[in-house]
Amino acid sequence: MRKIQISSLLVLSLFATQSFALDMGSMLKSVAPIAVDSVAQTQSVKDSALLNSLSSLGVTPAQAAGGTAVLLNSAKTKMEPSQFSTLTKQTPDLNDILSSGTAASSLLGGASVGDQFKGLGMNSSMIGQFTPIILNYAKGYVSPEIAAALSAALSF
Repeated sequence: MRKIQISSLLVLSLFATQSFALDMGSMLKSVAPIAVDSVAQTQSVKDSALLNSLSSLGVTPAQAAGGTAVLLNSAKTKMEPSQFSTLTKQTPDLNDILSSGTAASSLLGGASVGDQFKGLGMNSSMIGQFTPIILNYAKGYVSPEIAAALSAALSF
């Protein structure tokens, strides 16, 4: 039901007249956490060691899942498909986190990583705090080659 409401909201905003200023950032900021909250409550994501580590940054579980998904989706575009597949297969919880955070990522479409973080209610400076935690977590499960590819893909 929320997806229909969110989709309707986005479609309606596209048809807004020029006399109304469309503040997409504020709209997404208010909608994205709702979408992530509704999905991020699955047991496997709630118990994720990675998300628990990220919570030390003072973010909510939904922000941790959404921010991780944003960064992993960005990394996916920069890594070889086989490398990204290996990363997500060998590193626990990444597929679940990607699935839970996809709602927020898809709402923010082609927005920059910084804008997507802002849409999740976080400052873009959080990217630099998320990145080493995600990288160190993955390093515990993947080969040095995959870790190096992820590190390069997460360089902003």
